[in-house]
Amino acid sequence: MNDNTSIKIARLITLEKKFRTAENLSELGFVCANELRSVVDYNFLFFLTKTATGRQKVQTISDISVVDRTAPTVTFVERLINKKKVDTGVFSEVSISDLREDGLNLDLPENFPNELMVVPLISRTKGDLGSLVIVRSAKVSNTEKELLQHIAETFSHALDSFLSQGSILSFFGRIFSGWLKWLILSAITFAMFMPINISAVAPVEVIAKNPSVVTSPVNGVVKKVLVNTNDAVDIGTELVKLDDLNFKSQYEINLQELEVAEAELLRAKQSSFTNDEAKAKLVELSTEVALKKKQVAYAEEQLKYSVIKAEVSGVAVVEDFIDWQGRPVNIGEKILTIANSDDIEFLIYLPTKDSLFIEKSARVKVFLDSSPLSSIEGKILRTSYKPELTAENILAYKIHASLEDNIEPPRIGLRGSAKIYGDRTSLFYYIFRVPINISRQFLGI
Repeated sequence: MNDNTSIKIARLITLEKKFRTAENLSELGFVCANELRSVVDYNFLFFLTKTATGRQKVQTISDISVVDRTAPTVTFVERLINKKKVDTGVFSEVSISDLREDGLNLDLPENFPNELMVVPLISRTKGDLGSLVIVRSAKVSNTEKELLQHIAETFSHALDSFLSQGSILSFFGRIFSGWLKWLILSAITFAMFMPINISAVAPVEVIAKNPSVVTSPVNGVVKKVLVNTNDAVDIGTELVKLDDLNFKSQYEINLQELEVAEAELLRAKQSSFTNDEAKAKLVELSTEVALKKKQVAYAEEQLKYSVIKAEVSGVAVVEDFIDWQGRPVNIGEKILTIANSDDIEFLIYLPTKDSLFIEKSARVKVFLDSSPLSSIEGKILRTSYKPELTAENILAYKIHASLEDNIEPPRIGLRGSAKIYGDRTSLFYYIFRVPINISRQFLGI
């Protein structure tokens, strides 16, 4: 054995030792890409691994620490391997000049060495793991070819230990084969035609059914809302106080005008015995006194309305409690509502993209955020004719649903999700209903 052969054997043993002592996949690839040059000379070496989709991807390049995936050489090598221009299952040799003569549109990089060798990395347990692509100016000799094949076997064994053995794709690859594959496909096909109730999930809110609306009886400005949401109120409970400064001023002015009119009437009565002109004004002054009395009564009534009281008992529901203070209101404008806590219903906002044909008395199952593990059964009462924009700026239909009997009603204001059940359909349509709608909109059919 000559000295040159001894040196190469020693280098080969050293390289295999580094393969075995590598701590991770990156270190293993770096050792192979750079240390293999001590055994077989080359210009560049590309280490590629097989991805879950079956494509090969460059992991390491000799003399380069970080792989630039947009580099022309990286793109060329990956396209050459993945487009099956080279047989990756066996040791292959390709000349770049031959590729140019064949007219292959692979964006060949400039000044690229002419000879390219593909060394497959095959594992006995996992099969094809990737490739080593060696680029050099001269063809490999038979001795170098044998060395590369031997190194590829050793490297594949080391690479096998770093690749995940429990990936999802490998798991399905093991069980989804043979007669079991056809059994599973048959079961899935049969299940697609199983009839089920089509359903949709939408946001839901607990609201009062037939609440009493409290409106402003006069034009004015809200001074203070005297109750909070969920406060219990009785008949006569003060709810809202309006700013009464203008009402008091108007009432006092009308009182003074009434006193003036009564004084003029009294003076005219006293003068009527001797003055015919004063006697003629008695009817006019009496009418003016009666008018002033009505104005005083109206002003007094408005002053009473400055405090709005409850006409029914129940639970107060106030929206934007703080924003109401100082807000001007007109006659008939809603301020708050009084609800019966035992008489509630569900308000469901069904987005138009999830809309389905809903019959009256259709079944509803409500899951409130306060109790996500339990559900409440209900039935559809009515549905809005056209969709409206919600607070979240989503176009949705308003659906009102009742509560099943003999169930304790939840608190007004609670929110959650509601599942609405529609007509019966196949499992296939239930799963692919949304993609079908999107496809029809996209394709215009």
